[in-house]
Amino acid sequence: MEVIITSWALNSYLEMKHSRVFSKAEYKEEIRPDVLLLKQYPNNPKFVNDKFWSIATDRTGNKIQDGYKMKWHQVGDGRVQLRLTVGIFSEAFLCEAYVKENTKAEKRQMARFKVYLQKIRQNEYVENGRLS
Repeated sequence: MEVIITSWALNSYLEMKHSRVFSKAEYKEEIRPDVLLLKQYPNNPKFVNDKFWSIATDRTGNKIQDGYKMKWHQVGDGRVQLRLTVGIFSEAFLCEAYVKENTKAEKRQMARFKVYLQKIRQNEYVENGRLS
């Protein structure tokens, strides 16, 4: 499966890198290799691990169509929970990374994610590259 980096994903990555949410080693040794697993989706055992991969849900608990979350725990010096929203169509679209803070913030992120997915469906997104 092709993995597309959207402008939303690139911007969130740059913000997190600048804020030092994760270390260079964590990115190279854990985060990037996990994201590259999307090229094998769904044929990797990590995609059945709900601590790593889950269907995204909206504020009412309903599944978000085509929406998923990659999850990492205890990341960086702040030991935060890192999330990456991914839209799965005929290709995987990296949408936005964020630090899970609380329930209210998570619900706002999922509302934004729904908008991103709609923009992808309408071909109204900026592609900043593909993972290789």
